[in-house]
Amino acid sequence: MASNLSGEQKAAVLLMSLGSDLSSKVLKHGFSDEEIELITSVITDMDHISSEETSAVIEEFYQLHQARSYVLSGGLDYAKDLLEKTVGPVKTQEILEKISQSLQKVPFQNLRKSDPRQLISFIRDENPQTIAFVLAHLKPDQAAAVLSELPPEVQADVSRRVAVLDRTSPDIAKEIEQVLERKLSTVVSTEETVVGGIKSLVNILNKVDRSTEKAIFEHLEATYPDLAEEVRRLMFIFEDIVKLHDVSIQKVLREVDTKDLALAMRGANSEVNERIFKNMSKRASEMLREEIDYMGPVRLRDVEQAQQKIVNVIRKLEESGEIVISRGGEDALIV
Repeated sequence: MASNLSGEQKAAVLLMSLGSDLSSKVLKHGFSDEEIELITSVITDMDHISSEETSAVIEEFYQLHQARSYVLSGGLDYAKDLLEKTVGPVKTQEILEKISQSLQKVPFQNLRKSDPRQLISFIRDENPQTIAFVLAHLKPDQAAAVLSELPPEVQADVSRRVAVLDRTSPDIAKEIEQVLERKLSTVVSTEETVVGGIKSLVNILNKVDRSTEKAIFEHLEATYPDLAEEVRRLMFIFEDIVKLHDVSIQKVLREVDTKDLALAMRGANSEVNERIFKNMSKRASEMLREEIDYMGPVRLRDVEQAQQKIVNVIRKLEESGEIVISRGGEDALIV
């Protein structure tokens, strides 16, 4: 079982279970050249791995990931309480021991537990690069609260810097710690930490209010149009249709091509599809179901393109004020 495998072998099994496309991205962004060479050699030398061993490795990875999230969001006692209710005290102790070393390498643990109002007064006068580095380590709702309170021109600059952050060396982390040490005790990273990136920025912007989001995009579009468009593409995905009010969904359906809708729904989950069917007439729903059922094999790329067309329609309707997308703490009011 998984307990008999070394750490390198477990990493190899997990990567093999992800498939070549996804595992190559993980290796590219999460491992050094030496580590990639080591894991590749392990994969080459490994014999047949049973489905039971693979499942055990995936389950262990999931448990470690969950435990780490619990510790970061609520502290060790909180994590221990939740884990014991789920896997029992013995397994809990084993999991916490495995993640204890990695937790010591996470920067700004104390910062993630701070009140956003304290964070604002704490970093608002720092330079944009320092602010971006700190926001990238916060929980999205904390980072959104801080970002919303910054001046508009600083918001855009900080947003861009969060999006382009990738790996941060220990030296840079230590330098930032020295700047902030009089204001908050921080945990220094002892190895490169992957933070930031466009998805990090998207998570933050999804939590800010509409006016802040609009102001940031206006600045980004004026100075970094390619970045602005890439962020926009990720901010609302096809599956987010379930977050729309029924009236808004009906308006969207009137604007989309039926063939695009059928193709998009072919690759969607049941919750999305049923929500769409709910907002159609019985006859239209039956016809659409038939079209989806009789559709032959389709390429994933074609499904994604159809879904993107519908997302573009949603954005257009929102920009014109015809529909409302709930963001952050806003209520989606239909008037």
